[in-house]
Amino acid sequence: MIGRAALAVATLLLAAPSPAAAEDVSGAQLVALAAAAVDSDAVRERLLAVDAVDGRPVAMRFALAGARGDEIVTRARLIADLSPGPQADAPAAARAEAHAVLDDRRFKGAGLPRPLQKPLAWLGDKLEPLINRINDLGDDVPGGPPAVWSLLALLTLLLASLLTTTSIRRRAIAIERDRAAALPESDDPHALERAATAAERDEQWERAVRLRFRAGLLRLDRRRVLVYRPSLTTGEVARTIAAPAFTEVGTRFDEIAYGGRPAERADAEASQRGWKDVLDQVAQR
Repeated sequence: MIGRAALAVATLLLAAPSPAAAEDVSGAQLVALAAAAVDSDAVRERLLAVDAVDGRPVAMRFALAGARGDEIVTRARLIADLSPGPQADAPAAARAEAHAVLDDRRFKGAGLPRPLQKPLAWLGDKLEPLINRINDLGDDVPGGPPAVWSLLALLTLLLASLLTTTSIRRRAIAIERDRAAALPESDDPHALERAATAAERDEQWERAVRLRFRAGLLRLDRRRVLVYRPSLTTGEVARTIAAPAFTEVGTRFDEIAYGGRPAERADAEASQRGWKDVLDQVAQR
């Protein structure tokens, strides 16, 4: 422990005027800062920045070098004893001074805005009876409330999956209807084939693929293999006709019609050959 003589030397070490950034405190304030510095790094830095006590220069960093815990308070009291000003020796006074120091704005965090606090609190109050009811139900089943909550979570996931699947399917049907509306209104496969050939001459490869796909479905409908409707998906067709050649035809069509892949001459030619193979396989059943 540093002796009183060494602290006296430290207290009188700085005889020059303190710089502008330094801090002059009273003996009581020094003790209060020391008490607060035991548990606060921020207060400790402020304590070390003190370079005068009751107007008398002091080298606090030197005087408190190596001090930890209560030793900081002990050394601060020794320095305060050497100051000419009044000193508050009572622990209660030191604690009060420490509280005053910690009430300074520099040691308090800024409050963040919480715009959702009241709505969330209101929602929590409304949901609390339901949560308590579910927990009560869990007391009567194996596994308790955790089992009930797990089951509810599983049901929620299944419902969300169902809604998502339904939404995607409806969107796909709507897209197909919109695109089908841009095709010729004729339900004559031969007319559609002729339109596809004309589209190929104009290098409209995507239009040619779409026209031949519709013509192929109409031919399957006329052979009573399936019932044609604009919302038919390639998956439904594949399951209905069970023709291996349709796998490539349907995949190519989906990539172009729904996947956004640009169609090329090879796609139009493959579509024509693919539908011939599909119709031949269906005829052999």
